[in-house]
Amino acid sequence: MMKWLKKCFYCSQAASEATLPLGWVASQSACQLLATPLRQSCLYQLRQLTPLPDKLFDDWILTTIHRFAEQVQQLPASKNHHHAGAGGLLDHSLEVTCHAARLRQGYLLPPEADSEEQARQASAWTVAVICAALLHDAGKTATDMQIHQFDGTRWYPWQNPLSQPYRWQFIPGRDYHLHPVACALLVNQVLPTPLLDWLAGYPAVFSSLVYQLAGHGERAGVLAELVQQSDKASVAKDLGGNIKTALAQKPDSLAQQLLTALRALVQGEYRLNNQDCGSDGWLTQDALWLVSKPTADRIRAWLLQHGITSVPENNNRLFDELLAQQVIVANGEKGIWRCKICSEKGWSPDEPLTLLRIAPAVIWQQAESRPPVFAGSVTPAIENQETANVVPTPELVIPDLPVIPAANHPVSTNTVPFMDWLKTHVTVTGAVNSQRAYVHLVEDNVFLVTPGIFKRYMQETTGTTGNEWKLAQKELQAQGLLKHSSEDSYIWTCEVKSPGKTRHLKGFLLPEPQHLFGENVPMNNPWLKLVHEQL
Repeated sequence: MMKWLKKCFYCSQAASEATLPLGWVASQSACQLLATPLRQSCLYQLRQLTPLPDKLFDDWILTTIHRFAEQVQQLPASKNHHHAGAGGLLDHSLEVTCHAARLRQGYLLPPEADSEEQARQASAWTVAVICAALLHDAGKTATDMQIHQFDGTRWYPWQNPLSQPYRWQFIPGRDYHLHPVACALLVNQVLPTPLLDWLAGYPAVFSSLVYQLAGHGERAGVLAELVQQSDKASVAKDLGGNIKTALAQKPDSLAQQLLTALRALVQGEYRLNNQDCGSDGWLTQDALWLVSKPTADRIRAWLLQHGITSVPENNNRLFDELLAQQVIVANGEKGIWRCKICSEKGWSPDEPLTLLRIAPAVIWQQAESRPPVFAGSVTPAIENQETANVVPTPELVIPDLPVIPAANHPVSTNTVPFMDWLKTHVTVTGAVNSQRAYVHLVEDNVFLVTPGIFKRYMQETTGTTGNEWKLAQKELQAQGLLKHSSEDSYIWTCEVKSPGKTRHLKGFLLPEPQHLFGENVPMNNPWLKLVHEQL
């Protein structure tokens, strides 16, 4: 990879813009476009943050960036807002990709899976985040501007990359909501087929990526959140804002928006438990039952009134979203229940009603704030088993995939983002064996002071100061790089002796310090001594 970077950095321009009429720009190769210090820095960071073998990183990630650069050339990201200068779209896209790859380190994905499954999918989620972030504004070349070639023809992004001088102009009155959807037009031009084949073997990853690339961020989950946060950070940087503040402002997920709307409606507007007709819902001991269609319509109206436009327009899709976000209780594979209502006074509708079932604690977090339960009964109807004899569809067979080192197996340190950052940290700062250092040499091992070293890592890579450092610490423990202090612990104690006092430090032991320092391994810290009773 470094050879590739150097080759690009020293590439000479094939065409001189000085010979072109005013307003025209010479097309460039990817090597030329990526030769700026900012873009080279982004490529280096992505290599450190992507847990792929070098060959796959080159074949997939670098090829994707190479193709993307040739597509967007020196086009701006906006007319008068952020990254409005020549090359702004490429700069912005690479910055967003780096931010997103860093933020991804603080997530265990998919969140509902066990640690073994999260480790198996780790590389796929990271690659999907990179692809989604890089392409998030790619649709602008198709919807926001007109690009004309020197021969008088108009260029479109689904054609071959620009190979002659070009110029652009922004389209007046353009639809600002169209470009997120249009980025799907560039998928086949930018993403290598083997990469898509591999991602297709991880259904949850692949579906999130497809939703994001198709402009349906409301269904892309964490992937959409990472891209949105990273986009805000890049925009803030270009406009002189605070990057850390932008990164800290997590967008409300669709699940939270739906839940907020539902709570506001039930607690503030709904009529519950009427003994005659006219109820919006009924509260029993173990469930809140709401009439499905009016509830969906009112949730949508409430969200639109509050400026939230990402809610699905179709009620069936909205029910699916409520089910996927675990806001409502499933009835088998469906979100709708058919129930018979009967009040204490004897009122009952002629036919079963279609209802949504919700756990009462979802709406009322304090039990004492709930209204009295319904003086009657809500009885789910028994559905006919019309499909009982249907022959099941054979399971989809996933082809063999490239072997990627999983996070729960020992791997070399150059595939671990924390270790890559640590190498840079000790090289640039030289903070080893000093009084306030988090890295020491003890009995020919590297001693990492916890949790200080992990908090520093998260602050420098993501700007976060919360508990995300615990995820980085757990990830390192899962790599098989550390020495056990006991059968079930990696934590070691070091006794620190200094004139007049003795104290203790807790930390991890990393053997073979040459992996971190190369040939220049520092001397052992004479003031630190391991407490060996743990062995």
